[in-house]
Amino acid sequence: MKLKTILHFLIFSNIFIACCALALTYSTFYLLNIPAALNWYLLLIFLCTLFVYNLHYYIKGLSKTDLRLDWCKRHSRYVVISIFACAFFILGGVAWHYKAIFIHQGGFNYRNLFWFIIIPFVSLAYSHPLNPWSHKSIRDIGLLKSVSLSFVWAFTTVALPVIMWSEAPAAIHSRVFFLFLHHFFFIMALCVLFNIKDFEEDKRDGVNTLAVMAGPAATLKTGKWIFIVLIAITGSLLLHSFQMLNIYGCAAILIPLFLVFLLFQRFKPGMDSGLFVFLHDGMMIVQALLLIFALALINT
Repeated sequence: MKLKTILHFLIFSNIFIACCALALTYSTFYLLNIPAALNWYLLLIFLCTLFVYNLHYYIKGLSKTDLRLDWCKRHSRYVVISIFACAFFILGGVAWHYKAIFIHQGGFNYRNLFWFIIIPFVSLAYSHPLNPWSHKSIRDIGLLKSVSLSFVWAFTTVALPVIMWSEAPAAIHSRVFFLFLHHFFFIMALCVLFNIKDFEEDKRDGVNTLAVMAGPAATLKTGKWIFIVLIAITGSLLLHSFQMLNIYGCAAILIPLFLVFLLFQRFKPGMDSGLFVFLHDGMMIVQALLLIFALALINT
């Protein structure tokens, strides 16, 4: 019972999902050899993930209920303090690193300003209807629920830190692209599994996800093969671009691939929601660590 309580705290407080974002981003730093001068981005991605997810579940809990939302209601003081603390440190961190983020070669970097506006907007619009012409959030628009979430995760953990690296060599662009592509399809596979778990809620709310349109059974049966192929192809391209086509690199791609296949094959919708998040979102940490270990072993 004590272990379950600890698990629920790590998951429902959104510390775990923030660690997933941190792990994926750190793997990008390690694989691309991004300089330590940009380590501020690692803290920023952790705090932003914690902020966005806590805000999402706090507002969702005002109108809905389940095990996770009930936990948030019982610990509403923590959730609110976490939201404001994250916002404070995010703003403080951006102000502290203002020159590194917005000043480039003596001039203002409007490109970085654009991304610092659009990415938070899209992240918040996923859960909250920020579009003045629509009362729907992005997650309420069927297939966009998985696509947008996968894109934001892949972009912020792979592409955005490279964009912040103003002196990134042009030679790494193909590596960035294939790493982004692999993360995109890997995370989308996990998103589809979460959509299957949310089947009843999405069907009730009229959110036409793939699981709602095709049915959970068909989505599981077909999805596992589609995503296995996509992850295998993008993983092979990733290994080739990083010159990691050896036993260590292949293991770093094949082990998470096999685990994702098992998650589809042995899907259990009635599983405790805390354990479900730990096993499914935890795949991002597994993938990140295996890629880091593989490159470390290759370089020894």
